Amino acid sequence: MKAVILMNKRNVINVVKFNLKVNKNNIIGWFIAITLIMFVYMIFFPTIKDIGIAKMELMPEEMLKFVGLTSISDMNNFTYYFGMIFNIVLIAISIFAATFSAKLICKEENTKSIEFLNALHISRKEIYIAKLITAFIAITTVLIGVIVSTLISGFIIGGSTFVLSDFMKIIKISSFSAYIFMALSFLISGITSKINVASISSIAVLFCYMIGYLGTLLEKKWLTYFSPFESLSPNNALAMSSSTIITLLIYFVVMVLFIITGIKFYKKRDFYI
Repeated sequence: MKAVILMNKRNVINVVKFNLKVNKNNIIGWFIAITLIMFVYMIFFPTIKDIGIAKMELMPEEMLKFVGLTSISDMNNFTYYFGMIFNIVLIAISIFAATFSAKLICKEENTKSIEFLNALHISRKEIYIAKLITAFIAITTVLIGVIVSTLISGFIIGGSTFVLSDFMKIIKISSFSAYIFMALSFLISGITSKINVASISSIAVLFCYMIGYLGTLLEKKWLTYFSPFESLSPNNALAMSSSTIITLLIYFVVMVLFIITGIKFYKKRDFYI
């Protein structure tokens, strides 16, 4: 029994290594792009802050809420400024998470190589789990780019408004949105590959972002619960109320259900070749 378990682990590790090798350039490309974008925005915080304050004085309160600010004075705070930028960049990271995950599952069927993979001594469950681990590593790698670039900028020009504990709180809570859309892609891909899963998941990302903004704009709190971008926003992460904790737990359960349901369908369905 132990030998079988070890063999299964070895199969998963081998598939993870293979997928990371094949997708290395894509992952590194996104890591570099996100790192540079965040570094440029964060290192020029003093300059952008002054320009932003001047511009935002002319903006209505609704537009401030759209970019995650409660007042103009938030622009003077490095941590709040980071939250504003990160909440926007997180859309791009979530789209990466959704499309990367979808292509991981559907790639073999699209390239007609699934028969070869299925003929090896590896189960469909092991294939699914290996690709899930690969997606998790890829998304985490891109998020590390955000952490590294912001930490460097924060220690250089953040001053007293760069609070490390608050920064990490935003990263831990708000970043969860990307993993939710990863799970959504695995669910849809596990059910079928006859549709463009990457496009559908990307649309879901944009829909959730806009529905969250609409809920904030109309002050309809129930609408914001359908958007992890709003429910787990940097502002909510910093406040860390009981409502945010409950919402986070619900989203975690939803993510797990997406993954488990995806595995069940993937193990049973006929491959589209």
